Amino acid sequence: MDLYRDTSVNVIENNTNFKNAWASGINAAQFNEIDLDLDGTMDLVVFDKSGNKLIPYLNKNGKFIFAPKYRSYFPIHNDGRALHDWVIFADYNCDGKNDIYTYSSGGFAIFKNTSTTSLSFSLIDTLVRSDYGGPIPLNIFISAVDIPAVSDVDYDGDLDILTFKITGGFIEFHKNMAMEQTGNCDTVIFQLEESCWGNFYEGLNNYTLNCQNCQCPPIINHPNAKQKHAGSTLLLIDIDNDFDKDIVLGDISFSNLNLLINGGDSTNANMISVDSVFPANNSNTMPASMDIFPAAYYIDATNDGIKDLIVTSNSENNSENFTSCWLFNNSGTNTNADFNFNQNNFLLNDMIDLGAGCYPTFFDYNNDGLQDLVVGNYGYHQSGGNPSSSLALFKNIGSIDTPSFDLIDRNWQNISTINLNINLNIPALNLSPTFGDLDGDQDMDMLIGDANGKLHLFNNTGSNPPNFVLAEAEYKGLDVGYFAFPQLVDVNRDGLLDIIIGEQSGTINYCENTGTTSTPIFDTIIEYFGGIDIESNIISSGFSTPKLYDNNGLYELYVGSFTGETYVFDNIDNNLTGVFDSLTVLNLNEGGKSMIAMNDINNDQKADMIVGNYSGGLSYFSSDSLVISNTTNYSSKELNIYPNPTSRYLIINNTISGDLVILNSLGEAVLQHNKSIQKETIDLQSLSSGIYLVKIKNYTAKFIVK
Repeated sequence: MDLYRDTSVNVIENNTNFKNAWASGINAAQFNEIDLDLDGTMDLVVFDKSGNKLIPYLNKNGKFIFAPKYRSYFPIHNDGRALHDWVIFADYNCDGKNDIYTYSSGGFAIFKNTSTTSLSFSLIDTLVRSDYGGPIPLNIFISAVDIPAVSDVDYDGDLDILTFKITGGFIEFHKNMAMEQTGNCDTVIFQLEESCWGNFYEGLNNYTLNCQNCQCPPIINHPNAKQKHAGSTLLLIDIDNDFDKDIVLGDISFSNLNLLINGGDSTNANMISVDSVFPANNSNTMPASMDIFPAAYYIDATNDGIKDLIVTSNSENNSENFTSCWLFNNSGTNTNADFNFNQNNFLLNDMIDLGAGCYPTFFDYNNDGLQDLVVGNYGYHQSGGNPSSSLALFKNIGSIDTPSFDLIDRNWQNISTINLNINLNIPALNLSPTFGDLDGDQDMDMLIGDANGKLHLFNNTGSNPPNFVLAEAEYKGLDVGYFAFPQLVDVNRDGLLDIIIGEQSGTINYCENTGTTSTPIFDTIIEYFGGIDIESNIISSGFSTPKLYDNNGLYELYVGSFTGETYVFDNIDNNLTGVFDSLTVLNLNEGGKSMIAMNDINNDQKADMIVGNYSGGLSYFSSDSLVISNTTNYSSKELNIYPNPTSRYLIINNTISGDLVILNSLGEAVLQHNKSIQKETIDLQSLSSGIYLVKIKNYTAKFIVK
């Protein structure tokens, strides 16, 4: 099976096109520059710590164009994982090509940029060490939650390292000795030069200056001393053009950035003042305020040859996620900056981004024969409170062959205001929707999973467009523990909708419907459905998000996961109590906590795939071998037709072929067609509203045109 990424499908919101709609969302961005296509122009790569995802952009004519194919050019760690936790691009060997510094087991690794005709890298050192003055070099400690500084601190031509001591408070200066010992940059030799660079101590977002010899007057045992370093971000920048490095710091527990001015020189740093509302006091702009754990980056974001300031969150959870990329334009120079606030959603405003979490499903909400998208999320960040979880509605405004979407409602059906959490009487978090007719009235009801492992049923009132009314919170008492991801699907093919439910642990639960089409009964949960336990050998939280899909008459099970990989299983039919076979693993590089939706939205008789991830974005793929076969939206056991009711198109999905006739309520033939393929789409534009019968050979089904 081959999947093909398609970034051309148009998406709009408020009549404005998303320029890079399918760029897959951003939560905790780290900004870097590198020449991706080797055209001599620096391109942009965003590393999202939330899901360890690279988002490459080509710089073409001053515009950043999403270029996901370059993800595959970046290296894999020797532990089998891609780049993770933090990534810094910098030219360690002075060859004009940015290399990669990245987190590795309590320190960092370096990958050399070996590009000639195409982008490539080779591992230089999996864990860089420094001479601490002892018998053997030790790894330079850098926490996975920190952002270190990689910069030529002493202006001698090679790149040094600044990082907080393992106990916090003081910054270590690891001097690169390459120039001193070899006369060139093309080697990695570090020694601990200073244990308290800049002569200052960082407390809880406050600073003690003039700490000569690592002693802070008037006391030695600092009252804010931490037993273990909690987390900080560092950016070195000569902001006052005096040929020494000043430092911008962010702290894990606070929303502001602090600028410390270096009153010393390039070889003897000495911080003499602290600006706690940076960059406001450095220019006539507003201060940075990132909730929580701000990080600063200095790159040319406006393509004017001058580096700008970007402020993001370095927290992958419970932080700002929808307006998490603040851009301050630099109207000064690289060494004498003048920052001016421009926007709080740099790049985000050009892509689909629904905050944190993105759980898509297809649902023809207006019965026009075109597949729309309903997407749940974990939530939009709310400062000082719980995130606001909601459903987003993407209306398909294209055609049966060419999909196009309009994001018409970010809080569809106002689920964010309904207190589904009965115990606390508050709205639920992490909404994951699925649709199916659970009461036998020929319209699609909605079942929503939440972070507490519960399900909630909303009945469809039958209007067009539909209105959903809460029928039962904590539906049937079903509870899978934490993070329920349900799908309504006829698992055992008995004509009744069953439920499969993924959960945080990585297993899948099967709830068989032992009732009827109008009165379902779910009184048994079969755990470990198919013997599946996603990523149990990697992490205890697998976050299984199942999608059972009928591929040409046989079920296949697609399961998203915590790491973002999609696991595919078969040997399901007639084996519901057995162990499924693992077919393949799809690594689509779309970010963590992935979930897929599958349907044919371009009428090529093959399934298309929408992939959501925890960064709040979506990606679109088409396939070459997944034959579409609808398993949930049916109105007859003989003929599989949908949507029903419909306003334009009727899809008939069945192996039966031959002369097809549509009869009105008087029994008169109003439309005839020869059905020759399994999935046939009939255009009903010429029919007026009413009840009709479709007939092929001895098979019939009733449907409604609205």
